[in-house]
Amino acid sequence: MLLDGLLLKAVRWRRSRTIWCAAGVLAAGLYAGREQAQVRDDQNTSELRVTLLGLVTPPLVVSAERAQRECIELPKNPLDYEILGPHGDTVISTRCEVVETGRANGTPSAWTVNRYQWTTVFTAEDSSRGQAARDTVVEEEVVLFEAQGRDVRAVWHGRFETGSFGVIRSITPEVARMPDGTTVLSVMSCVNGTGGCGQEFLHRHADGRWFPVKQTWLEQLPRSYAGRIRHGVRIDPASLVGTAGFYGDADANCCPSQELVVNLTLRSDVLALSKQPLVRPVQK
Repeated sequence: MLLDGLLLKAVRWRRSRTIWCAAGVLAAGLYAGREQAQVRDDQNTSELRVTLLGLVTPPLVVSAERAQRECIELPKNPLDYEILGPHGDTVISTRCEVVETGRANGTPSAWTVNRYQWTTVFTAEDSSRGQAARDTVVEEEVVLFEAQGRDVRAVWHGRFETGSFGVIRSITPEVARMPDGTTVLSVMSCVNGTGGCGQEFLHRHADGRWFPVKQTWLEQLPRSYAGRIRHGVRIDPASLVGTAGFYGDADANCCPSQELVVNLTLRSDVLALSKQPLVRPVQK
């Protein structure tokens, strides 16, 4: 979701698609005016669609031991991004290493998260450097696995460019089991700089099918809250309680004087307010 009043960065995607990535939070200020409804719906749909297309289809099952020691090559996301760093047209070599494995904070034990580092060597974009010159691009890929006996199944993945040309700083998936036995997947994407983070959700029904979650709670907030949430809302996928810095006119960018707390409910793949939002002073 795109934050009102913040500068946006356009990230060009392959196959002539453009998806907007906020240089601020992708998560607030969208309830500020009826005339903006169609625009924000289009933007929200784009970002949520990118998250949905991160699901691994068809299912890919490998041994847990193999997943621990080597990168598992996964199908390309149809909305895969375009590398922004300098690089030529020809790939000379590609290598990948598993840099981190383990259970993410708050994630049930059946779910694990692996992080890969991809290093790709290209011919040089600047031909004046000579035929032997090379450009190197480093990317990170985050892969979410679900245990199936002694095997694991790759469920979701996201890949992004790192380094000085990268827009995304981190991608963090979390999983929570709901009281009705269904599963919620949260994907938090944070941008470089002081922009903040955006959070999207997918909901796996009892029949195993995944559905995108629409966050209507933002539109339920009082109109006076517009522009006061500058760096995103962190929603715990298990409790569905969200917190955010709540800025006053005199607050520095680093330091909101208040905190917004929202209690949400998930019904029919929609996140909505379950009670009135709470604004309280930041505890120092």
